[in-house]
Amino acid sequence: MSEIKSYLNNLFADRQLYIRSQGNVRFISLSRRTLLAMSGLLVAATAWVGVASYHMVFQDDIAAQREQAVRAQQRAYESQIAQLQLAYDDVNARLALTTDWFNETTNNLEKRHDELNQVFEQHARISSNLRDMQETFASIAKRNQRNRNKTELVGRSGQVGDMLIESRTTTPPAPDDDVQLSQFATPQTSERQTLSDVPPQIHARIDSLSTRQSDLLDALEESIDVKVEQFEELIAETDSIDTDSFMARILDADERATGGPYIPLDDKTNRNTRLHQQLYRISNNLDRLENLSKSVAELPFALPIHDYRITSGFGGRVDPFTKRAAFHSGVDFGAARGTPVYATLPGTVVRAGNKGPYGLVVEIDHGNGFRTRYGHLDKSYVTRGQYVEFQQRIADAGNSGRSTGSHLHYEIWFDGKVRDPSAFLNAGKQIFNIAEAIESNSQ
Repeated sequence: MSEIKSYLNNLFADRQLYIRSQGNVRFISLSRRTLLAMSGLLVAATAWVGVASYHMVFQDDIAAQREQAVRAQQRAYESQIAQLQLAYDDVNARLALTTDWFNETTNNLEKRHDELNQVFEQHARISSNLRDMQETFASIAKRNQRNRNKTELVGRSGQVGDMLIESRTTTPPAPDDDVQLSQFATPQTSERQTLSDVPPQIHARIDSLSTRQSDLLDALEESIDVKVEQFEELIAETDSIDTDSFMARILDADERATGGPYIPLDDKTNRNTRLHQQLYRISNNLDRLENLSKSVAELPFALPIHDYRITSGFGGRVDPFTKRAAFHSGVDFGAARGTPVYATLPGTVVRAGNKGPYGLVVEIDHGNGFRTRYGHLDKSYVTRGQYVEFQQRIADAGNSGRSTGSHLHYEIWFDGKVRDPSAFLNAGKQIFNIAEAIESNSQ
């Protein structure tokens, strides 16, 4: 270090610069500080010259490097912008898909609500009509005065009201009267849209509603199927009536019940799903049930007398007078003289007077090929040409004509042929029992 210091001291020692001009000698003193400053300026000038020379020689290379750096930075910015654009497009696309799914779902909800509303309005109307008919039969059944010593032509079956329709699914159904439209107010779309932006609980809720909807519709469909089968069996038990032919007879084309949701066969919007097919079946079955109920209302299922005992049935028997085999064209209801006799269907009285062996008789034309005859009467309350209502009192039981005691002789004629009244009355007992069960459950 001392050597370096000594070298620097010698290098930058004070110096005098002598200048001779025209015989004159002058000198300039150069101090160490001045020498250091001049050395610094010399070094700076040399560095500037070097840098300037470098830039002059390598100017193109430096410009190319700068341009390359700028381009690299520009590419980086463009890449980042492209990634942001892709992310934006992805979010926008998912938003569009979610919006489309939401719009489709809400549109389907509205359409299905309208369709379900139509079906349930149809069901409510038919149920109201059936309930009115059953209540009428129940009121008739309550007037029947029976005891164990009397033969019951209209017997009692099991407690129909205790039977529940088993659902086609594993979920227990609600009773038919408890199925309300509000339980169907939020149906779900049949196709599940797998979108990451839709929370899983939304899909779970929709699936749950779909399952509940299917369970309730299954229960409703089975309940309607059972009612249709019951009414078809009622008509079949008469052994005289073909169900479809009779319905075609009593119902004109304009009167036949038709309705339900409109589901085009060429619908391409996924609406023709299992649910819509089921709604279509239910609607058709409701139409048939309504037509069947109208048909049942035109059949003489009611009793013509409410305090009775059966003394003679329809068909072959021993004649009470001749004691020989004979054909009995009706059913005899043993009853005290003056026991009220009622019309078993509304209609027009075509005879009210004496008719040979029948004694005092009333005949009523009910239309649709049916006539009923009430014989051996004691008194008549109607006249020929008079229109009578269902279960209107038309006469009193008696002992007129060819008779061995006070009773009512009752006949049913269909298409000009006498039929067995027992078949109609045995079928009618199902309506009595169902109606009585409904009435007892409502008390």
